[in-house]
Amino acid sequence: MTPADAAELLTLCAAFDRRTIGESDARAWAAALNGVPLDADTREAVARHYAETEQWITPAHVRRIRTRIRENRIGAAHPVYDGNPEETGEQFTERRRAQIAAAADGTLPARTIAHAIGAEPPHDVLALAAGVGRTVDEDEPRPYVPKDVAEQLAAQGYGSARRAFPELDVDCPVHTCRARRRTRCKAPSGRELRQHTHDMRQRAYTEHVSRLMCQPPAPRATRVRHTSGGRR
Repeated sequence: MTPADAAELLTLCAAFDRRTIGESDARAWAAALNGVPLDADTREAVARHYAETEQWITPAHVRRIRTRIRENRIGAAHPVYDGNPEETGEQFTERRRAQIAAAADGTLPARTIAHAIGAEPPHDVLALAAGVGRTVDEDEPRPYVPKDVAEQLAAQGYGSARRAFPELDVDCPVHTCRARRRTRCKAPSGRELRQHTHDMRQRAYTEHVSRLMCQPPAPRATRVRHTSGGRR
């Protein structure tokens, strides 16, 4: 932060506490806030300080509140860097720092941890699930559900509240579990999960049902008619 930036920041502070500002104040604040830019987060730190207290703000307050603002953004964004097997340690450090900086700046938006690690269902599956129970207009195309698939889903209890864990019809893809069909998920310790199943297994079941609902029937075999008469 330059003395000119510090003078502008002090002018903002004076709007709250009516302090007088001189050249020496600007130079002192610039030295104390060395490395801190005059950006929206710095101005927000001043506003938040005076929203909570009548105490005169100091450079230490600005640094502390600004850091908290940016750390909250990082926590909300859950930045996860998968890395690249071919990158060097220096490249990893540079890219990881850039990702964290993007999260702190707000360029990387807030998202759930499931989204960050790629454990949320795909958007098309979420859109399909959102349509469950929705009234369909007469002119709106409806998904094709073959009769045999509908009977299979009905036999499995799909959509029925009486079946607590329909996802047990598929294997669990979690590498620490790998529970087979019709067996409950297990914790890494080997303890059987009685109250829930793994999120990735629920996602796998949703995708399984989605594929069944969208799969068209197999074409019927064509029967050959012979000129000698009759159908064989």
